[in-house]
Amino acid sequence: MLSNILGISEALIAAIAFSTASLFIKVSLKDLRSPFLINGIRALSASFIYLITFVYLGFKSPSLYALLLIITSSLIGPGLGDISFILSVDRLGAGFATLLSYQYILISQILNAVILRDMRGFQAVYLTPIALLGLYILVSDKKLTFDRKGIMLAYNAAIAWSISTIMISYLVNFMGESPITVAGLRVFFLTPLLLGLGVNEVVKVTRRALTVLVISGFTSYFVGFVTFTLALKELGVMVPSLITALTPMLSQIMSVKLLKERITGRGVVGSALIILSLIFAIILTS
Repeated sequence: MLSNILGISEALIAAIAFSTASLFIKVSLKDLRSPFLINGIRALSASFIYLITFVYLGFKSPSLYALLLIITSSLIGPGLGDISFILSVDRLGAGFATLLSYQYILISQILNAVILRDMRGFQAVYLTPIALLGLYILVSDKKLTFDRKGIMLAYNAAIAWSISTIMISYLVNFMGESPITVAGLRVFFLTPLLLGLGVNEVVKVTRRALTVLVISGFTSYFVGFVTFTLALKELGVMVPSLITALTPMLSQIMSVKLLKERITGRGVVGSALIILSLIFAIILTS
């Protein structure tokens, strides 16, 4: 019971942390157009926090095989996945891109059952379609742009995030790697790669973009990565991935408060469905 409460709390914190990303990225896109540099700055700022954490807590080096999996997961998830998502947002708009890419939840759950055979919280699978329906209602009041490349990019993100999630769960649940080590090494490896790919845009970095991306790096790449990885260790993939359905809902609430965007009746209904699906999933898991 205590393990479930801890894992659910960690997943909720991760969802809140991840929800700030789209808001900060939306602001930074006004000044920067390179998704590589955007994520590179976020990763760089998080790297300093991880470095301080490792100095304070100590660092246990993973095996070569585990290190290769960590590097691969960073390339696939926050590398290919996040870049694809940012590009899809640029083509489809945040709502439709989020709707498509967050189907990673169901893909992750299926891959988890088939590949890892980890059935913890399997009841969440039946509630995921309700959460996705809520997500559809949440964003469907906005104009949907059917751009073929944008749709492909959104599904690239969904598949990449799913594979990365399964790899992380394997590392912490089956190989016994430390969640903080896995999260930190993913960011350490990703930082120079992204900055290298986006170096040509460095001269366009404004003070506003730098500020919001540094903050986003701390909230998403440090707080979000660590708490989500901890939740995967406590609960497996099923429930934590479903809880991340809160992320786009929370992003919209933040946009209403900070960017003065409006929330509609459909947004309220969609949010209610997402919350109800999570409540039932948590009750069934407890």
